[in-house]
Amino acid sequence: MQHNVLNIPAGLPFSRSLAQYLTRKAKEDNKSLTEYRILLPTRRACRILRDSFLDLNDGKPMLLPQLSPIGDVDEEDLSLLMFGNAGGFLDVPEAVSPIKRQLMLARLIRQVPDFAQGADHALALAAALARFIDQVIVEGLDFEDLHKIVPDDFAAHWQITIEFLKIISENWPKMLEAEGLIEASERRNILLQALSDYWRDNPPDYPVIAAGATGSIPAVADLLDVISSMHGGEVILPAVDLEMDDDAWDCINESHPQYMLKRLLHRMKVSRSDVSQITDFDAAKPRRALIGSVMLPAQATYKWKYFARSSDLQSMSSHLQYYPCATQGEEAKVISLIMRKSLNKSQHVTALVTPDRVLARRVSAQCRKWGVEVDDSAGQSLADSRLGKFLVLIIRASLCGYDAVAMLALLKISYCRFSQKEEHFSKMVDVLENEVLRSDNPITSYDMLREKVTDNPELLSFVDDFYAALSGLKLHPRKSGFKDLLISHVKVAEALATLPEQDGADILWRGDVGEEAARFFTDLIAHADLLEDINANDYEAVISALMRAVPVRSAYGVHPRLLILGQLEARLADADTVILGGLNEGTWPPDAGHDPWMSRPMRKAYGLPAVEQSIGLAAHDFVQGFCANDVIMTRSEKVGGSPTVPARWLDRLDAVLQGGGMSLGDLVRHPYRDWARLMDDHDDFKPYQRPKPCPPVSTRPKAVSVTKFEHWMQNPYAIYMHYVLRLRKIRPLLQDNDAALRGTITHKIIETFCDKYPIDLPDNAEEELINIARNVLKEDIENPEALQFWWPKFMRLAAWFAAHEEKWRRNAKFAASEVRGNIDISIDGEDFNIYGVADRIDRMHGGYAIIDYKTGKGSLSSSKIKKGELPQLPLEALMLKNGGFNGRGFKFDPKDMEQKKIPAGDTAYMGYWILNGKGAGGELEELHGDLDGAIETVLDGVQDLIRVFRRHETPYLCVPNTANAPRFNDYEHVSRLKEWAALDDAEGDASWD
Repeated sequence: MQHNVLNIPAGLPFSRSLAQYLTRKAKEDNKSLTEYRILLPTRRACRILRDSFLDLNDGKPMLLPQLSPIGDVDEEDLSLLMFGNAGGFLDVPEAVSPIKRQLMLARLIRQVPDFAQGADHALALAAALARFIDQVIVEGLDFEDLHKIVPDDFAAHWQITIEFLKIISENWPKMLEAEGLIEASERRNILLQALSDYWRDNPPDYPVIAAGATGSIPAVADLLDVISSMHGGEVILPAVDLEMDDDAWDCINESHPQYMLKRLLHRMKVSRSDVSQITDFDAAKPRRALIGSVMLPAQATYKWKYFARSSDLQSMSSHLQYYPCATQGEEAKVISLIMRKSLNKSQHVTALVTPDRVLARRVSAQCRKWGVEVDDSAGQSLADSRLGKFLVLIIRASLCGYDAVAMLALLKISYCRFSQKEEHFSKMVDVLENEVLRSDNPITSYDMLREKVTDNPELLSFVDDFYAALSGLKLHPRKSGFKDLLISHVKVAEALATLPEQDGADILWRGDVGEEAARFFTDLIAHADLLEDINANDYEAVISALMRAVPVRSAYGVHPRLLILGQLEARLADADTVILGGLNEGTWPPDAGHDPWMSRPMRKAYGLPAVEQSIGLAAHDFVQGFCANDVIMTRSEKVGGSPTVPARWLDRLDAVLQGGGMSLGDLVRHPYRDWARLMDDHDDFKPYQRPKPCPPVSTRPKAVSVTKFEHWMQNPYAIYMHYVLRLRKIRPLLQDNDAALRGTITHKIIETFCDKYPIDLPDNAEEELINIARNVLKEDIENPEALQFWWPKFMRLAAWFAAHEEKWRRNAKFAASEVRGNIDISIDGEDFNIYGVADRIDRMHGGYAIIDYKTGKGSLSSSKIKKGELPQLPLEALMLKNGGFNGRGFKFDPKDMEQKKIPAGDTAYMGYWILNGKGAGGELEELHGDLDGAIETVLDGVQDLIRVFRRHETPYLCVPNTANAPRFNDYEHVSRLKEWAALDDAEGDASWD
């Protein structure tokens, strides 16, 4: 039987070459283009060919051939192909929609005995199972043949998987039949087979040409076989390698770029020698010869050395460039520079081809810096869009009634307005964040929030309006009906998006993203009964998972000459410059991975293709791009900080080039990488120097806390920021489970215990301390569960403190905790106020005991106290000696707290009680006896320090000695410490006196 099979070789622009061929053929056959029926892989391919015809005709209107997609056909298209306008439509059941299929499969999975995962996990398994079912149907296999796989030959978990698949295979067809539906892939097979049978028996009287298909779907391959044997029928294949010798052709396996085409020709019983080119013009032949040698099967790579010696590799690799980049960010900059530079050429089209969606987004963002929107064929998922994030934030803000982070994030997304005027809305959000949510006292509920803002009626009304709009979506730990939640979710989204002059529905469901979201929710609501009742956390996971599978593409506003294409879209697209990006193993080619349902031997026994087939398809796309006239290849040597491996084809190309005295390094032809690195560089860049602010003396502090003097000595810059500029570290919306929080909790627990038992300790002191701790965690901490890993340390701490307190009180009596005090000291006739809060003061024989609780030891030591390097306790002793804790002359606002008074007296004990829960639970760093020497040393040092900083020329240096830097530095990022600190080693420590 005669087969008419032609080929468009790699390197020729496929759609343009096809349009030229069809135009030429119509003239030769003396026929109109409208008489031809052209079958292409997808609807997008039909649009690309249509545009190619218009380009050939200089954009003028013309009558086109009838273009039909093979990959996504419907019965109306095929009925017209088979019966014309006379009628006779095919009667084929409707295909199940993707979202309905996923929900139905998820429901079936959750009914499997012992399945204990959430609804989102069931949906993920359903998506994987749907892909597996498609593979089975596409390959024409039957689930009843699962018995061919002998479970005893495989591990136990594979046997369980096979039994699970048998359950699915028995129940799934019955579920579809009950719904009057079939699989979309099965429906496509039926339609294509019907067309094949009809044309085999009733060949059309008009020319039929199928172009661009590789026959990876057996039903398509059968149709191609029929078309190729019809009178007037032709099959035009993409990039069959007609130059490869027969020995190498016989060695091709699944991972080779020619494997699918070889399989198709074998199925059609067509020899390569019977395939002809559609044109004699072939400028890409040298480049194709190079990549053909690179892609030789392993058994034939011995021919590389002969090819390299006999070929002009310089000529073959002209207009071929390669740029390995340090990081993915640098790769994106290089690509964006190439694309931006190409715009200087009139009518020049540049396309980035990559399967790496992260790289594609990075390139889009880089181009956007120049005001250029790039057409990314893959778009973005609905979940990643601004609207998708708004919809998810609504769920998070509704969970458990209160979440400060989710609430503020929702208020700050542009969709959220709930009928508020813009100026008023912005003002209220600012006040709510800075004056309420970031205040010192944590807010853990909506009622607590209302109580906090009661004094501000305007803000209270704003908060109430927000929660009124949000209240329609009631998410609770208990399960609710999924459909009810969906409908409530949509209504709340519309209410929150409403403007004073416009309804929220008109805002949300418009534009590319809004229309896609509207279709998504409409379809999901229609099939929501398939999902069982669901709890709040599962609802968010389900919505997020389903939205991630919904692509959104922009139709307008993108540049017409810059494209970002996936591999499938690039097969038929034409571009003057092709950039092949992300050429790393695991990306391009993809990781063959594993089938979650069957191992490789199981797939072979069942009749499924090897998983390496995906590598062959990726290789075919790489060859197509490589053979373009102007090609640039890029990769990143690190992604996410981890080293990468170059794509296997780059290593093969390097090996071939080295055989001819070249290498991949010779393909770096332009300084794009240097330009990319200069994008964030400046000619006048100078390393940031250590900050040396010198404010006027009149603005310098006249009062400092006892706890700040250590910081003053270690980092004067912190004093400048705190007291002169009055900059404070803002409170996070949620408490961090850090050392500061644990220290605050410990202080509160010990203070409460001592105030409750100031004289006699209870017999169960340790147990009482633990009970107090539980109450403190319950009342004062936003998320007590976050401290569960700290609790065992506290148990040890409680045991140590109770035992130590019992011994301590034999010689001391508790006087007060959290005692506020201050004292004026005279420096050259001018007063300077020192204030502070003592953690604890006790009475003992010979004077007072001053105690400070620490939850971390750090560099605490009694020797440092004596030397004056830790001035806090000696300064508190100085205050105590001079009546600074007697409640008189208080210089700062006590915030209406009860003022505790301690009469003046000497100090007999200073000590840090280190309550860290380590080892025994705690330890001591203390001074006893005559402490006047330590007090005098500290007083002299403090007076000298104050005196020095009263000089106008004294700067507030940042960390004068980096070897003595403070453990905690709230202003490190402001001072850019890490940028200049390394210079100290070369320049020596700075002096500040």
